[in-house]
Amino acid sequence: MLDPAQYTKADTKVLAVTKLADTDDGMVAREDGLFLGRFRGSVVTRYRWDAPHRIDVTLLHGVPESFNAWFAIREENGGTWLQHVEEMTFGHGALGVIYDAVARRWFERAVEQEVAEIARLLRAGERGRGIAAHATHDNPVPADEHVSVTTPDLGPRW
Repeated sequence: MLDPAQYTKADTKVLAVTKLADTDDGMVAREDGLFLGRFRGSVVTRYRWDAPHRIDVTLLHGVPESFNAWFAIREENGGTWLQHVEEMTFGHGALGVIYDAVARRWFERAVEQEVAEIARLLRAGERGRGIAAHATHDNPVPADEHVSVTTPDLGPRW
């Protein structure tokens, strides 16, 4: 998630991402989204970038007890290999057990749809602005820092 506007095109759970602060290696942001496709909510997350190979996302504040996600990206065989994992512990005792029973499959499908949409956007040539999306007057991005992804053949890994 380098470009908040681009991210909301792929993630079916997230409606908006608002950067709250820059960090040395990424940003802190509020994500507004839909739970089970209908219940609105927000979380605050920290994004750490090791461009262009990895993005780590950690929950700072929100209803789930914990949330960690990552994107691992590398060029491979003339295309791009992408791994995206989301791990969430809802916690909260019996409420967490109910969550697992009700929402587990929805959450799995939402992540699968997100990865499929990322692949579609990459095939269509939509790359977003990368790290440049986070440049501000006080925190400019040097001209030589960019993320370039080439995807001539995504292959069956998607």
